[in-house]
Amino acid sequence: MNTESLFKQIENEFQRHLVDCHDSKRAHFDLADYYYEKANMLYYIQSFGLAAITAWLLSTQFEGFLPKDSSIVRATPTVLAIIVSVLTIVEHVFRFKDRAFTHEQAAKRYHTLWRACKNWRTDFPDDSTIEQARLVVQKYREQLNDINRDAPHLSSVLWRKIERIRSNSKNKDVSKYSFEEKMK
Repeated sequence: MNTESLFKQIENEFQRHLVDCHDSKRAHFDLADYYYEKANMLYYIQSFGLAAITAWLLSTQFEGFLPKDSSIVRATPTVLAIIVSVLTIVEHVFRFKDRAFTHEQAAKRYHTLWRACKNWRTDFPDDSTIEQARLVVQKYREQLNDINRDAPHLSSVLWRKIERIRSNSKNKDVSKYSFEEKMK
C-alpha cells in the first residue's frame, strides 16, 4: 500500500474519531445540563417547602394571627412536610446530581479527545510523519474505546430526550460547543 493511500485512511479515521467525539460530547453535555436543571428544581422546591414550614411554625407563635380551629390551618404544615419528604425521596431515587456529574465527566473526556483529533493536521501536515500519525490514530481509537466503555450508555430513550432538549434549547454554552457549530 502506498503512503498516500495509507495517509488518506489515517485521515479518514481521524475524521471518524472527530465526529464520534463531537456527537458524544454534545449528547453528554446536554444530558448533564438537563439533569442539573432537574436537581436544581427539586432543590428549590424543597427549600421553598422548608421555608414555608418554618414561616408557618413561626407565625403560629403569635396569638390570634391565624384561626386555630380551621382544618386548613392544622393540615398545611403536614401537607408541606409530606411534599418536602416526597421530594427528598425523589431526589435520592433518581439521583439527578449524580447523573449530571457522570454525564459531564464523560463529556469533558470526549471534548479533550475531540480537541486532540481536531488538531491532528497540525501535528501531521503531510505523509512524511505517517508512522507517527498511524500510532497516534491507534492511540486515539483506544482512548475513544475507553471513554465509550466508561461513559453512561445512551439508550434510544435518552437520544429522544436529547433531541427534545435540543429542540427546546435557545442558548448554547460556548464552552461546551465548538465555534464552527455556532456558525451553521
